[in-house]
Amino acid sequence: MNILLIIEGTYPWYRGGVSEWVYQYLTHLSGFQFTILQIATDEFHGLDPEDALYPLTSNVKKFIRIPPPQIEGDYAEYLKTWFESISVDKLISEEDFHTVHVTNTGFAGWLGSKISKSSDVPMLLTEHAIYWKEVEMGAVALECGYKIPATTEEKSNTISAFKDFASFTYSNAAQIVTVSESNIPYQKELGALDIEYIPNGIPSSWLTAEKERKSKPVIGWVGRCAEMKNPLAFFELVDQFREADLSPEFTMLLSDANEIALEAKVRERAEQYPEVECIWNQSAKEFFIDFDFLAITSHNESQPLVMLEALAKRALPVGFRVGDLTEKYGLVIDKGASFGDLANEIAVLWSQKPMFEKFVAERYNRVKQEHTWEHIFNIYKQLIVEVSDMEAISSIE
Repeated sequence: MNILLIIEGTYPWYRGGVSEWVYQYLTHLSGFQFTILQIATDEFHGLDPEDALYPLTSNVKKFIRIPPPQIEGDYAEYLKTWFESISVDKLISEEDFHTVHVTNTGFAGWLGSKISKSSDVPMLLTEHAIYWKEVEMGAVALECGYKIPATTEEKSNTISAFKDFASFTYSNAAQIVTVSESNIPYQKELGALDIEYIPNGIPSSWLTAEKERKSKPVIGWVGRCAEMKNPLAFFELVDQFREADLSPEFTMLLSDANEIALEAKVRERAEQYPEVECIWNQSAKEFFIDFDFLAITSHNESQPLVMLEALAKRALPVGFRVGDLTEKYGLVIDKGASFGDLANEIAVLWSQKPMFEKFVAERYNRVKQEHTWEHIFNIYKQLIVEVSDMEAISSIE
């Protein structure tokens, strides 16, 4: 079975939840053949996939990169010009696809909808993030490298455009999948129907049955150095422990997101915090086992993969309620609270070790039962076969 997978940005060069999902998807669906059509800015175009962070799996038959559209004013005209300029028919005409699979409702979703209709091939949508919501919450760039306009009017127009893209994609998808339960209301608001929830996951080999802990807890932070991940907020949490009885160890694992100004601020701030070990562009896998807590500081989230990775290593996610970071998966407080409140909750729970271990074990067991990649992609194997037997939606203009 041949699948056209349309993605944006980071895989296979940058670390992140979507990159990891794409890699695991390709790995676990080894019996399927893939053509990857990636929408990405010029910074990606000179990179060789063979030298990337993630390997291209043997079932990837073709890897094609195209730039995102440059949108100003009436986006419909720019999208039309973009679609005509990339010569989709020439890029993929020799292939006979059974399914078009897109990973968001941004440019990938719009393009996938057009290709689905023109080739009469059904489209599967797996929505990892609500793009318009991320722009609304302050994102400065999308995964494909597209820069969000800075002025209030242009930003408002961008939000409206991505809402339109989302509605358009929902109306043309044979099946809609969300990785985040918290995103479902936003999806329904823009017309999504019959949404199936298939979560993020972790390799079953990551699961750690037992763990030894030190007397001082280790509080970690893992993520892209991107505004949406809000890495500077971690230092506000560290501040709360400087005068406290509890003196944790702190580790930040950051990966480049090409947000140069923010990276400079983080590096400058880190110099003022000798108690924080900052590690750049290294795999987090070897560090999770040392964590007791994982701080999540994002402005907006869907279902953060690091939350599941931490729990697999019996580290407890902590932070303000955001996306799927709820009591089901961590120690959370409402956004109206302060970092002082969060630090106090951490200290109190740590001081009661049996309760802490019970709290962690309950959430670890949820990950073990519901969030392994093996379990998740067995569901996808069946779903893709079902979708490939459907007809392409005919509502496209």
